[in-house]
Amino acid sequence: MTERGPDAHDPYGHDQWNRPPNPFGHPTPGPTTGQHSFGRPGRPAPFGATDPYGQSPGTGGFPAAPGTGGFPVAPAPGTGGFPAAPPPQQPAPPSNGGGDGGRRRRTTMWVVLAVVLALLAGGLGGAVGAIATRGASNDSAHTVKQGSPSAPVTTQPPAKPGSVQDVAARTLPSVVSIAVQVGDQSGSGSGVVISSDGLIITNNHVVSAGGDRVADQVLISFNDGSRVRAKVIGSDKMSDIAVLRAEKKGLTPISVGKSDNLSVGQDVIAIGSPLGLEGTVTTGIISSLNRPVSTAGADGSIESVIDAIQTDAAINPGNSGGALVNATGALIGINTAIATLGGSSGQASGSIGLGFSIPIDQAMRVANQIIKGQPVTKASLGVNVRQNPNAENPGALVSEVIRGGAAEQARIPRGALITAVDDRKIVSSEALVAAIRSEEPGQSVKITYSHEGRRQVATVKLGTS
Repeated sequence: MTERGPDAHDPYGHDQWNRPPNPFGHPTPGPTTGQHSFGRPGRPAPFGATDPYGQSPGTGGFPAAPGTGGFPVAPAPGTGGFPAAPPPQQPAPPSNGGGDGGRRRRTTMWVVLAVVLALLAGGLGGAVGAIATRGASNDSAHTVKQGSPSAPVTTQPPAKPGSVQDVAARTLPSVVSIAVQVGDQSGSGSGVVISSDGLIITNNHVVSAGGDRVADQVLISFNDGSRVRAKVIGSDKMSDIAVLRAEKKGLTPISVGKSDNLSVGQDVIAIGSPLGLEGTVTTGIISSLNRPVSTAGADGSIESVIDAIQTDAAINPGNSGGALVNATGALIGINTAIATLGGSSGQASGSIGLGFSIPIDQAMRVANQIIKGQPVTKASLGVNVRQNPNAENPGALVSEVIRGGAAEQARIPRGALITAVDDRKIVSSEALVAAIRSEEPGQSVKITYSHEGRRQVATVKLGTS
Protein backbone atom coordinates (compact mmCIF):
# COMPACT_ATOMS: atom_id res chain seq x y z
CA MET A 1 0.00 0.00 0.00
CA THR A 2 0.50 2.86 0.95
CA GLU A 3 -1.26 6.06 1.32
CA ARG A 4 0.72 8.96 -0.01
CA GLY A 5 0.07 12.60 -0.47
CA PRO A 6 0.37 14.23 -3.87
CA ASP A 7 3.66 15.20 -5.39
CA ALA A 8 4.84 18.73 -4.80
CA HIS A 9 7.56 21.04 -6.00
CA ASP A 10 10.82 20.90 -4.03
CA PRO A 11 10.12 22.61 -0.71
CA TYR A 12 13.68 22.47 0.45
CA GLY A 13 14.58 25.38 -1.75
CA HIS A 14 18.03 24.87 -3.25
CA ASP A 15 18.99 28.45 -2.75
CA GLN A 16 22.06 30.43 -3.57
CA TRP A 17 23.72 31.94 -0.54
CA ASN A 18 26.65 34.21 0.00
CA ARG A 19 28.68 31.58 1.75
CA PRO A 20 31.53 32.09 4.23
CA PRO A 21 34.27 29.48 4.34
CA ASN A 22 32.93 26.29 5.82
CA PRO A 23 34.47 24.55 8.85
CA PHE A 24 35.10 21.28 7.05
CA GLY A 25 37.78 22.75 4.80
CA HIS A 26 35.97 21.88 1.55
CA PRO A 27 34.71 24.21 -1.15
CA THR A 28 30.99 24.86 -1.18
CA PRO A 29 30.16 25.38 -4.86
CA GLY A 30 26.80 23.62 -4.76
CA PRO A 31 23.46 24.90 -3.59
CA THR A 32 22.52 24.80 0.05
CA THR A 33 19.38 24.04 1.91
CA GLY A 34 17.23 25.67 4.51
CA GLN A 35 13.70 25.44 5.85
CA HIS A 36 10.96 23.71 3.91
CA SER A 37 8.82 26.36 2.37
CA PHE A 38 5.51 26.32 0.63
CA GLY A 39 3.29 28.82 -1.04
CA ARG A 40 2.69 31.04 -4.03
CA PRO A 41 2.42 34.83 -4.18
CA GLY A 42 -0.83 36.19 -2.84
CA ARG A 43 -2.70 33.00 -1.99
CA PRO A 44 -2.35 29.45 -0.73
CA ALA A 45 -1.60 27.13 -3.60
CA PRO A 46 -2.51 23.48 -4.05
CA PHE A 47 -0.19 20.61 -3.27
CA GLY A 48 1.47 19.27 -6.40
CA ALA A 49 -0.06 18.57 -9.76
CA THR A 50 0.02 14.80 -9.74
CA ASP A 51 -0.48 11.92 -7.35
CA PRO A 52 0.61 8.29 -7.60
CA TYR A 53 -2.94 7.33 -6.67
CA GLY A 54 -4.57 9.23 -9.49
CA GLN A 55 -5.33 12.29 -7.41
CA SER A 56 -6.49 15.31 -9.29
CA PRO A 57 -4.51 18.55 -9.19
CA GLY A 58 -5.12 21.09 -6.49
CA THR A 59 -5.84 19.69 -3.07
CA GLY A 60 -5.17 22.50 -0.68
CA GLY A 61 -1.49 22.27 0.23
CA PHE A 62 1.43 24.62 -0.10
CA PRO A 63 3.92 23.93 -2.92
CA ALA A 64 7.39 25.22 -2.58
CA ALA A 65 8.53 28.64 -3.54
CA PRO A 66 11.88 28.62 -5.32
CA GLY A 67 13.71 30.53 -2.63
CA THR A 68 13.74 29.33 0.91
CA GLY A 69 17.16 30.13 2.20
CA GLY A 70 18.58 33.45 3.26
CA PHE A 71 17.90 36.98 2.23
CA PRO A 72 20.25 37.92 -0.63
CA VAL A 73 21.13 41.58 -0.68
CA ALA A 74 21.86 43.58 -3.80
CA PRO A 75 25.33 45.09 -3.48
CA ALA A 76 25.51 48.84 -3.40
CA PRO A 77 28.71 50.85 -3.79
CA GLY A 78 30.61 51.55 -0.64
CA THR A 79 28.38 49.75 1.84
CA GLY A 80 29.61 46.19 1.94
CA GLY A 81 26.56 44.73 0.20
CA PHE A 82 23.87 47.00 1.67
CA PRO A 83 22.19 49.86 -0.22
CA ALA A 84 24.15 53.06 0.15
CA ALA A 85 22.94 55.63 2.65
CA PRO A 86 21.76 59.00 1.31
CA PRO A 87 24.63 61.43 0.58
CA PRO A 88 25.32 63.85 3.42
CA GLN A 89 23.56 67.18 3.22
CA GLN A 90 25.62 70.27 3.97
CA PRO A 91 23.60 72.65 6.16
CA ALA A 92 23.56 76.36 5.27
CA PRO A 93 25.98 78.57 7.26
CA PRO A 94 24.28 80.13 10.24
CA SER A 95 23.42 83.80 9.99
CA ASN A 96 25.05 86.14 12.49
CA GLY A 97 24.26 89.62 11.29
CA GLY A 98 26.28 89.45 8.07
CA GLY A 99 29.09 87.10 9.15
CA ASP A 100 29.73 83.77 10.83
CA GLY A 101 31.33 85.46 13.84
CA GLY A 102 33.94 82.68 14.08
CA ARG A 103 31.31 79.96 14.64
CA ARG A 104 32.07 76.63 12.98
CA ARG A 105 29.77 75.11 10.50
CA ARG A 106 27.78 72.18 11.79
CA THR A 107 27.90 69.02 9.74
CA THR A 108 25.49 66.05 9.85
CA MET A 109 27.18 62.71 9.29
CA TRP A 110 25.47 59.50 8.21
CA VAL A 111 27.25 56.31 9.09
CA VAL A 112 26.23 52.99 7.59
CA LEU A 113 27.14 49.93 9.59
CA ALA A 114 26.89 46.55 7.90
CA VAL A 115 27.23 43.49 10.07
CA VAL A 116 27.32 40.07 8.44
CA LEU A 117 26.46 37.07 10.60
CA ALA A 118 26.89 33.57 9.16
CA LEU A 119 26.84 29.97 10.28
CA LEU A 120 30.18 28.25 9.85
CA ALA A 121 29.06 25.56 7.43
CA GLY A 122 28.11 28.16 4.88
CA GLY A 123 24.74 26.55 4.33
CA LEU A 124 22.80 29.34 5.96
CA GLY A 125 23.86 32.84 6.89
CA GLY A 126 22.27 36.04 7.98
CA ALA A 127 22.99 39.63 7.09
CA VAL A 128 22.06 42.50 9.35
CA GLY A 129 22.43 46.18 8.49
CA ALA A 130 22.10 49.18 10.76
CA ILE A 131 22.09 52.92 10.03
CA ALA A 132 23.20 55.35 12.70
CA THR A 133 23.10 59.15 12.72
CA ARG A 134 25.14 61.55 14.76
CA GLY A 135 25.16 65.34 14.95
CA ALA A 136 28.39 67.27 15.35
CA SER A 137 26.87 69.68 17.80
CA ASN A 138 26.45 68.98 21.49
CA ASP A 139 24.45 72.12 22.21
CA SER A 140 21.47 70.07 23.47
CA ALA A 141 23.52 67.84 25.77
CA HIS A 142 22.47 67.80 29.40
CA THR A 143 23.28 65.92 32.59
CA VAL A 144 20.86 63.42 34.15
CA LYS A 145 21.04 63.46 37.92
CA GLN A 146 20.46 60.41 40.09
CA GLY A 147 16.90 60.24 41.29
CA SER A 148 15.42 62.25 38.44
CA PRO A 149 12.54 60.65 36.47
CA SER A 150 14.85 59.90 33.55
CA ALA A 151 17.65 58.36 35.60
CA PRO A 152 19.00 55.16 33.98
CA VAL A 153 17.98 51.80 35.48
CA THR A 154 20.95 49.47 35.56
CA THR A 155 19.25 46.30 36.83
CA GLN A 156 16.94 43.87 34.99
CA PRO A 157 13.89 42.23 36.57
CA PRO A 158 14.37 38.56 37.49
CA ALA A 159 12.70 35.91 35.33
CA LYS A 160 9.28 34.97 36.62
CA PRO A 161 8.65 31.20 36.77
CA GLY A 162 6.88 30.15 33.58
CA SER A 163 7.74 33.34 31.70
CA VAL A 164 9.34 33.28 28.25
CA GLN A 165 12.56 34.46 29.87
CA ASP A 166 12.47 31.55 32.32
CA VAL A 167 11.62 28.95 29.65
CA ALA A 168 14.33 30.26 27.31
CA ALA A 169 16.99 30.11 30.04
CA ARG A 170 16.09 26.48 30.77
CA THR A 171 15.75 25.21 27.19
CA LEU A 172 18.50 27.04 25.28
CA PRO A 173 21.23 24.64 26.53
CA SER A 174 19.23 21.79 24.93
CA VAL A 175 18.98 23.30 21.43
CA VAL A 176 21.94 23.14 19.05
CA SER A 177 23.02 24.44 15.67
CA ILE A 178 23.98 21.87 13.03
CA ALA A 179 26.34 22.34 10.07
CA VAL A 180 26.66 19.54 7.52
CA GLN A 181 28.77 18.62 4.51
CA VAL A 182 27.33 16.20 1.93
CA GLY A 183 29.87 15.78 -0.86
CA ASP A 184 30.24 19.25 -2.35
CA GLN A 185 26.96 20.42 -0.80
CA SER A 186 26.69 22.14 2.56
CA GLY A 187 23.78 23.11 4.73
CA SER A 188 22.76 23.85 8.26
CA GLY A 189 19.85 23.78 10.64
CA SER A 190 18.97 23.11 14.26
CA GLY A 191 18.58 20.13 16.58
CA VAL A 192 17.38 19.19 20.05
CA VAL A 193 19.33 17.25 22.68
CA ILE A 194 17.27 14.27 23.92
CA SER A 195 19.86 12.45 26.05
CA SER A 196 22.83 13.39 28.20
CA ASP A 197 25.13 11.06 26.26
CA GLY A 198 24.83 12.96 22.97
CA LEU A 199 21.62 11.92 21.16
CA ILE A 200 20.13 14.77 19.11
CA ILE A 201 16.89 14.76 17.11
CA THR A 202 16.56 16.87 13.96
CA ASN A 203 15.05 16.77 10.45
CA ASN A 204 16.13 14.37 7.73
CA HIS A 205 16.37 17.28 5.29
CA VAL A 206 18.88 18.99 7.61
CA VAL A 207 21.33 16.06 7.70
CA SER A 208 20.95 15.42 3.96
CA ALA A 209 21.22 19.10 2.95
CA GLY A 210 18.04 18.52 0.96
CA GLY A 211 19.63 15.71 -1.08
CA ASP A 212 19.33 11.94 -1.24
CA ARG A 213 22.03 10.88 1.21
CA VAL A 214 23.03 11.83 4.72
CA ALA A 215 25.97 14.05 5.59
CA ASP A 216 29.58 12.92 5.44
CA GLN A 217 30.52 15.43 8.12
CA VAL A 218 28.44 17.01 10.87
CA LEU A 219 29.47 19.79 13.26
CA ILE A 220 27.37 20.62 16.33
CA SER A 221 27.49 24.05 18.00
CA PHE A 222 26.18 24.26 21.57
CA ASN A 223 24.72 27.18 23.44
CA ASP A 224 27.86 27.48 25.58
CA GLY A 225 29.98 28.12 22.48
CA SER A 226 31.56 24.67 22.29
CA ARG A 227 31.61 22.64 19.07
CA VAL A 228 31.98 18.92 18.45
CA ARG A 229 31.65 16.44 15.62
CA ALA A 230 28.62 14.16 15.32
CA LYS A 231 27.48 11.15 13.31
CA VAL A 232 24.10 10.42 11.76
CA ILE A 233 22.90 7.17 13.32
CA GLY A 234 19.71 7.00 11.25
CA SER A 235 17.10 8.99 9.35
CA ASP A 236 13.69 8.58 7.71
CA LYS A 237 12.62 10.62 4.69
CA MET A 238 8.90 9.99 4.94
CA SER A 239 8.64 11.33 8.51
CA ASP A 240 11.51 13.84 7.98
CA ILE A 241 13.20 12.75 11.22
CA ALA A 242 16.88 11.99 11.86
CA VAL A 243 18.95 11.20 14.95
CA LEU A 244 22.57 12.21 15.54
CA ARG A 245 25.09 11.25 18.20
CA ALA A 246 27.43 14.05 19.24
CA GLU A 247 30.92 13.29 20.52
CA LYS A 248 30.20 14.85 23.88
CA LYS A 249 28.82 13.63 27.21
CA GLY A 250 27.11 15.41 30.07
CA LEU A 251 24.66 17.28 27.86
CA THR A 252 21.41 18.87 29.07
CA PRO A 253 18.50 16.96 27.50
CA ILE A 254 15.25 18.79 26.91
CA SER A 255 12.08 17.83 28.75
CA VAL A 256 9.98 15.86 26.24
CA GLY A 257 6.27 16.61 26.44
CA LYS A 258 3.14 15.26 24.69
CA SER A 259 1.38 16.43 21.55
CA ASP A 260 -1.93 14.53 21.77
CA ASN A 261 -3.49 17.03 24.18
CA LEU A 262 -2.57 20.38 22.59
CA SER A 263 -5.06 23.21 22.10
CA VAL A 264 -5.42 25.92 19.47
CA GLY A 265 -4.45 29.26 21.01
CA GLN A 266 -1.93 27.69 23.39
CA ASP A 267 1.29 29.71 23.93
CA VAL A 268 4.41 28.25 22.32
CA ILE A 269 8.08 29.18 21.93
CA ALA A 270 10.29 28.32 18.93
CA ILE A 271 14.04 27.95 19.48
CA GLY A 272 16.68 27.39 16.82
CA SER A 273 19.21 28.96 14.45
CA PRO A 274 17.29 30.89 11.78
CA LEU A 275 19.62 32.18 9.06
CA GLY A 276 22.51 30.84 11.13
CA LEU A 277 21.71 33.05 14.13
CA GLU A 278 22.22 30.53 16.92
CA GLY A 279 20.02 30.45 20.00
CA THR A 280 17.18 32.55 18.59
CA VAL A 281 13.94 32.54 20.61
CA THR A 282 10.55 33.55 19.16
CA THR A 283 7.06 33.30 20.61
CA GLY A 284 3.54 32.74 19.35
CA ILE A 285 0.54 30.45 19.67
CA ILE A 286 -0.69 27.21 18.18
CA SER A 287 -2.69 28.46 15.21
CA SER A 288 -4.10 25.10 14.13
CA LEU A 289 -3.70 21.37 14.71
CA ASN A 290 -3.73 18.36 12.37
CA ARG A 291 -2.69 20.48 9.40
CA PRO A 292 -1.77 18.16 6.50
CA VAL A 293 1.48 19.39 4.93
CA SER A 294 3.15 17.61 2.03
CA THR A 295 6.81 18.13 1.14
CA ALA A 296 8.93 16.95 -1.78
CA GLY A 297 12.57 16.43 -2.64
CA ALA A 298 14.82 17.97 -5.25
CA ASP A 299 13.37 15.78 -8.02
CA GLY A 300 9.79 16.73 -7.11
CA SER A 301 8.94 13.31 -5.68
CA ILE A 302 6.95 13.16 -2.47
CA GLU A 303 9.12 12.78 0.62
CA SER A 304 6.91 13.42 3.63
CA VAL A 305 3.31 14.04 4.60
CA ILE A 306 3.15 15.70 8.00
CA ASP A 307 0.20 15.90 10.37
CA ALA A 308 1.54 19.25 11.49
CA ILE A 309 1.16 21.70 14.34
CA GLN A 310 0.70 25.15 12.79
CA THR A 311 2.14 28.13 14.68
CA ASP A 312 2.61 31.85 14.16
CA ALA A 313 5.87 31.85 16.14
CA ALA A 314 8.49 33.16 13.70
CA ILE A 315 10.22 30.24 11.97
CA ASN A 316 12.77 30.90 9.24
CA PRO A 317 15.31 28.96 7.17
CA GLY A 318 17.70 27.36 9.66
CA ASN A 319 14.98 26.69 12.26
CA SER A 320 14.51 23.22 10.73
CA GLY A 321 15.03 20.56 13.38
CA GLY A 322 14.71 23.05 16.23
CA ALA A 323 12.37 22.98 19.20
CA LEU A 324 8.77 24.05 19.61
CA VAL A 325 8.07 24.08 23.35
CA ASN A 326 5.08 24.89 25.50
CA ALA A 327 4.91 27.41 28.35
CA THR A 328 6.54 24.94 30.74
CA GLY A 329 9.50 24.32 28.42
CA ALA A 330 8.39 20.83 27.38
CA LEU A 331 9.16 19.81 23.79
CA ILE A 332 5.91 19.45 21.81
CA GLY A 333 7.16 19.64 18.22
CA ILE A 334 10.14 19.64 15.84
CA ASN A 335 10.07 22.69 13.57
CA THR A 336 10.25 21.64 9.95
CA ALA A 337 8.47 23.87 7.43
CA ILE A 338 7.14 27.31 6.58
CA ALA A 339 4.70 28.71 4.07
CA THR A 340 5.92 31.72 2.12
CA LEU A 341 4.51 34.20 -0.35
CA GLY A 342 7.01 32.93 -2.88
CA GLY A 343 9.65 34.81 -4.80
CA SER A 344 12.21 34.32 -7.52
CA SER A 345 15.34 32.27 -7.03
CA GLY A 346 17.18 35.47 -6.24
CA GLN A 347 14.70 36.61 -3.63
CA ALA A 348 13.72 34.43 -0.69
CA SER A 349 10.93 34.97 1.78
CA GLY A 350 11.02 34.52 5.51
CA SER A 351 8.36 33.97 8.12
CA ILE A 352 4.85 35.18 7.38
CA GLY A 353 3.41 33.61 10.52
CA LEU A 354 2.74 30.20 8.97
CA GLY A 355 5.14 27.68 10.46
CA PHE A 356 4.72 23.92 10.78
CA SER A 357 6.11 21.45 13.32
CA ILE A 358 6.10 17.67 13.52
CA PRO A 359 4.14 16.65 16.67
CA ILE A 360 6.58 15.25 19.21
CA ASP A 361 4.62 12.01 19.76
CA GLN A 362 5.19 11.12 16.10
CA ALA A 363 8.76 12.41 16.03
CA MET A 364 9.82 10.45 19.11
CA ARG A 365 8.14 7.26 17.89
CA VAL A 366 10.34 7.39 14.79
CA ALA A 367 13.42 8.51 16.74
CA ASN A 368 13.12 5.62 19.20
CA GLN A 369 12.96 3.10 16.35
CA ILE A 370 16.07 4.67 14.80
CA ILE A 371 17.92 4.62 18.15
CA LYS A 372 17.06 0.93 18.66
CA GLY A 373 18.23 0.08 15.16
CA GLN A 374 14.75 -1.01 14.10
CA PRO A 375 13.08 -0.35 10.73
CA VAL A 376 10.87 2.73 10.82
CA THR A 377 7.25 1.58 10.50
CA LYS A 378 4.10 3.54 9.71
CA ALA A 379 0.40 2.81 10.05
CA SER A 380 -1.43 1.79 6.88
CA LEU A 381 -5.12 1.72 5.97
CA GLY A 382 -4.52 -0.30 2.81
CA VAL A 383 -6.15 2.01 0.28
CA ASN A 384 -5.19 4.36 -2.51
CA VAL A 385 -7.18 7.58 -2.43
CA ARG A 386 -7.82 10.69 -4.47
CA GLN A 387 -9.76 13.89 -4.09
CA ASN A 388 -13.53 13.63 -4.52
CA PRO A 389 -14.40 15.42 -7.80
CA ASN A 390 -17.67 16.58 -6.22
CA ALA A 391 -16.53 19.65 -4.26
CA GLU A 392 -19.82 19.77 -2.34
CA ASN A 393 -18.98 16.44 -0.67
CA PRO A 394 -15.42 16.75 0.68
CA GLY A 395 -13.49 13.69 1.69
CA ALA A 396 -10.98 11.09 0.48
CA LEU A 397 -12.34 8.93 -2.35
CA VAL A 398 -11.08 5.32 -2.31
CA SER A 399 -9.75 4.54 -5.80
CA GLU A 400 -8.24 1.17 -4.89
CA VAL A 401 -8.42 -1.26 -1.98
CA ILE A 402 -5.18 -3.16 -1.41
CA ARG A 403 -5.68 -6.91 -1.19
CA GLY A 404 -5.09 -8.19 2.34
CA GLY A 405 -4.92 -4.69 3.76
CA ALA A 406 -6.71 -3.21 6.75
CA ALA A 407 -9.51 -1.66 4.68
CA GLU A 408 -10.30 -4.91 2.87
CA GLN A 409 -10.51 -6.76 6.17
CA ALA A 410 -12.94 -4.09 7.44
CA ARG A 411 -14.93 -4.40 4.15
CA ILE A 412 -14.45 -0.80 3.09
CA PRO A 413 -15.21 -0.91 -0.66
CA ARG A 414 -13.69 0.82 -3.63
CA GLY A 415 -15.59 4.04 -4.32
CA ALA A 416 -16.20 4.74 -0.62
CA LEU A 417 -15.88 8.39 0.39
CA ILE A 418 -14.02 8.55 3.73
CA THR A 419 -15.14 11.56 5.78
CA ALA A 420 -13.78 10.92 9.30
CA VAL A 421 -11.13 9.04 11.27
CA ASP A 422 -12.46 8.70 14.81
CA ASP A 423 -13.71 12.22 15.61
CA ARG A 424 -11.45 13.94 13.10
CA LYS A 425 -13.04 15.32 9.93
CA ILE A 426 -11.44 14.26 6.64
CA VAL A 427 -11.90 16.79 3.83
CA SER A 428 -9.13 15.73 1.43
CA SER A 429 -6.91 12.82 0.49
CA GLU A 430 -3.94 14.52 2.18
CA ALA A 431 -5.91 14.84 5.39
CA LEU A 432 -6.54 11.08 5.39
CA VAL A 433 -2.88 10.29 4.72
CA ALA A 434 -1.76 12.60 7.53
CA ALA A 435 -4.38 11.24 9.95
CA ILE A 436 -3.44 7.61 9.35
CA ARG A 437 0.29 8.27 9.60
CA SER A 438 -0.22 10.01 12.93
CA GLU A 439 -1.46 6.70 14.37
CA GLU A 440 0.60 3.73 15.49
CA PRO A 441 0.60 0.48 13.48
CA GLY A 442 -1.83 -2.03 15.00
CA GLN A 443 -4.04 0.64 16.53
CA SER A 444 -7.80 0.43 15.98
CA VAL A 445 -9.64 3.46 14.59
CA LYS A 446 -13.20 4.16 13.47
CA ILE A 447 -13.50 5.05 9.79
CA THR A 448 -16.65 6.92 8.75
CA TYR A 449 -17.49 6.68 5.05
CA SER A 450 -20.38 6.85 2.62
CA HIS A 451 -21.03 4.46 -0.25
CA GLU A 452 -23.95 4.31 -2.65
CA GLY A 453 -25.81 6.86 -0.57
CA ARG A 454 -25.39 5.06 2.76
CA ARG A 455 -23.31 6.36 5.69
CA GLN A 456 -21.36 3.64 7.51
CA VAL A 457 -18.79 3.32 10.28
CA ALA A 458 -16.15 0.57 10.30
CA THR A 459 -13.68 -0.29 13.03
CA VAL A 460 -10.29 -0.86 11.41
CA LYS A 461 -7.11 -2.31 12.88
CA LEU A 462 -4.37 -0.44 11.05
CA GLY A 463 -1.66 -2.37 9.26
CA THR A 464 2.05 -1.64 8.90
CA SER A 465 3.97 -0.21 6.00
